[in-house]
Amino acid sequence: MRGWLVLALACCLLPAWAQTPPAAKKAAKPAAVKEQKAQKAHRKATPEQIRKFDELQKKQDPKR
Repeated sequence: MRGWLVLALACCLLPAWAQTPPAAKKAAKPAAVKEQKAQKAHRKATPEQIRKFDELQKKQDPKR
């Protein structure tokens, strides 16, 4: 008899437990914010970066 009582109680509580809302997720960022971040990743090279790149190329050319 107790087994039936436990089974009936589980059947009543299981749907209520399954309907509990999940933890709140972070809100999705708007597309405009994503585009801005993508644009920041590809900036124009600074004169110092260009100078260093040129120096490295000059060092590698004689080795070839």
